[in-house]
Amino acid sequence: MEKKKFLLIMPDYSDFPQLFVDNLTKAGFEPFLITDKVSKFKYRGLESVKNLFIKNIFRDKSYKQNLINRHFEEELGHQLSTIEGKLDYILVIRPDNFPVSFIKKLKEKTSKLIAYQWDGIEKFPEIKQYFDLFDTFFCFEEVKNQHNIKQITNFYFDHLPPFYKEYNTENPKLYFVGLYWKSREEKIDTFINEVSGFDVNLSIFIQYFTEPERKNSKITYIKNRITFEENLEHVKNSDILLDFVDPLHNGLSIRFFEGLYYHKKVITDNITVKNYDFYHPDNIFIVENDNYKNIEQFLKKPYYELPEEIVKKYSFSNWIREIIK
Repeated sequence: MEKKKFLLIMPDYSDFPQLFVDNLTKAGFEPFLITDKVSKFKYRGLESVKNLFIKNIFRDKSYKQNLINRHFEEELGHQLSTIEGKLDYILVIRPDNFPVSFIKKLKEKTSKLIAYQWDGIEKFPEIKQYFDLFDTFFCFEEVKNQHNIKQITNFYFDHLPPFYKEYNTENPKLYFVGLYWKSREEKIDTFINEVSGFDVNLSIFIQYFTEPERKNSKITYIKNRITFEENLEHVKNSDILLDFVDPLHNGLSIRFFEGLYYHKKVITDNITVKNYDFYHPDNIFIVENDNYKNIEQFLKKPYYELPEEIVKKYSFSNWIREIIK
């Protein structure tokens, strides 16, 4: 049986593109990949002279940026032209990273053009101008009053082998990695203060672009992003994953689904997780109303094994079948 041709277009973000491609292959597709990583821009002919003139005489810096934008779109178009024939499916992740004009060209290559916004809509509000360019637009949070937008959860990559480590009820390891956001700094600090008196091993990494003015001695601050592969090693060696809600998100982060696959507990302040079929109070503790004292009892309970059909429901292979329906 001939494999369906599947083009994935997404940001060149860490090692994520290859993970998607590998899982698409496992799911039975013939995958193609285009990212936003293109060759470096170079001036052509007298463009550099013209830019110098426009910038210095007219105080207009837009000329060079327009050239860079044109180069970016041309490079994307060239990559697309190397793929012969019609594609069965095209999935664009974070469409706002790509020009609208390029997205419109994609429709000529497929009868099924799909988008997935893996970040919050209000976090990147320019994505709203892309909604109507797709046959179906998926988002991990709810968006109302848009006819072609559907909510779908995140997932775990099931082409990677499962890993089981027995939960440590005596001295569990709590793990978190995330970007520095001033808006959640206080609640992370509060959490650390509240649980430091318990028998726990804290492993918290915060990546920053601008060094924080104030640092918590129990947090490891990093400049370079941890790759997904490195993150998974931390996940596998942990007992509990920590989840601090981004104030501009209202869906569930990927941590919950990594927890499902690798049998990890989760401590979170995202109260919406109660609405999901994988929620169990022995596995997921929701921080609300200053209930930190109840965490100690939660730490002592073993991991509650969930039915296999619930775990499989949130795999990438199942997720991809859902979005191409």
